[in-house]
Order: sequence, then C-alpha cells, then structure tokens
Amino acid sequence: MADELVKVERSGDYLTVRLNRPERGNAINNAMLAALDRAFAAAEKDKSIRALMLTGEGKHFCAGIDLAEGHRVDTTEIGGGLSLETVFHRLEALPIPTVAVIRGAALAGGLELGLHCDLRIAAETARLGMPVAKVGLIPPFDFTRKLIEVIGAPATAYLLFSAEPVDGRRALEMGMVNEVAPEAEVEAAGRRLLEKISGNAPLSLRTVKATLRRCMRDAFLAEHEDLDEMVKVILKSSDAREGARAFVEKRKPQWKGE
Repeated sequence: MADELVKVERSGDYLTVRLNRPERGNAINNAMLAALDRAFAAAEKDKSIRALMLTGEGKHFCAGIDLAEGHRVDTTEIGGGLSLETVFHRLEALPIPTVAVIRGAALAGGLELGLHCDLRIAAETARLGMPVAKVGLIPPFDFTRKLIEVIGAPATAYLLFSAEPVDGRRALEMGMVNEVAPEAEVEAAGRRLLEKISGNAPLSLRTVKATLRRCMRDAFLAEHEDLDEMVKVILKSSDAREGARAFVEKRKPQWKGE
C-alpha cells in the first residue's frame, strides 16, 4: 500500500525493509516505530531469510526522530509501549546479517538505526551525525555505547560534542561505514553485498552473527542506572522543550541550562 510507513520486500534469500515517510525525511514517529517492530519480528520468525537490508524511500535514510510530534518517541498508545531502544535492540539481535544502505540524512536516531545493523554502505554525499546537543538532548546510554562499539571513543566524542555531521567519505575513514558509493549507485551496491552474503551457508551466517554479538555484549556491560536518571531529567528539562520548538520553528534555541 502507498501509505505504508514501512515497506517490506522479498528479493531471493534476503529481505528489504524500507522506511516510507519521504516527505518527512523518513523521520521516525510512533506509528513508524511500531511498523518497524512488526517488520523485525516477522524477520525473526522466517527461517528462509538469510540477510536483511534496511534503507529509506526517497532522498534520505532517516532524519531522526520527528520533533514535530514531540522531542521523544517512546511509550505511547500508538507505539504500544515500544521505545527506540527496544526496537533498535530487536534489529541488532536479529539472527541474520543486516546491512543499512544510507543516502542523504542519517541523523541522531536515524544514525543509531543504521548503527544497529551489522554493516553499512553510504552514499558519498550522505550526512551522518548526532546533532542531539543542538536540540538540548542526549543519547541514551546504550546508544552512546553503540557509537563507541562502532567508531571508538575519540570519534564518538567528536560527533557528540561538535554535533556536526560527516559525509560518507569521512564516515568511511572513521569506520562508521564499510563502503561508500555514488548516490545513484548506493542501493545497487547494497544489493550486491546482500546477494554475496545470502549466497553463503545459512547456518554459518547465523552462527557468525551470534558469535559477534556475544563477543561485543560482554565487552560493554557497565552500570548505568545513574546515567539513565540523568537522561530522564534532560528529557523533561526546559532546554529540551526549547530545543525541539526551535528546531521545528527553524530558529536558534535560547538555552537556560535548566
């Protein structure tokens, strides 16, 4: 259907999950979050799928959270009690290899969505970044941990402190993506990789995926309840509300530090 927020397509032995709000840069709202969760849940159960490609309809991969609908996509009646963390972790825990194909914007929650895939291919002109400080927010602990897992602490600090995006070539240098291609060719490059992956032995693919995730899980365990409480305070702060309003109104925010 044309109005589907997430489109799912089968191509041979792999699945394509496509964010479908191109008029909003594929920004995530609660309805899209629920649709993503359903798509990932279906992929978990289908033993015939050997790999999954995640991409966006139109010019952008995902511009992040739809701030026009509130500064936090989280538990709502529409979302059915889902959160970004639970849905992104479901993506990360899929038993098959996953590849994000990124063109245009992959910002904040949109970048995190791509980082929770196993591999990433980006257009040379893509913009990848974590501009959350520009709207008075902070990534949850697990999302900061994911950034460090993928690109290391120095590059994570640069992205979060500067709040400036990088292009595809710089993202490749940072280890954020595995391959870059011209914008017009990036999805074709993604499909070539998916075909290569899905041509391998399915039991081997699933065991390699499980081994990789187990290795990384134990390396990044840490106490973070106190940090979670700090994040909750920030989410309820006047600066967070001001940041969201300023973004929607296309003006510079007036920070109060409260």
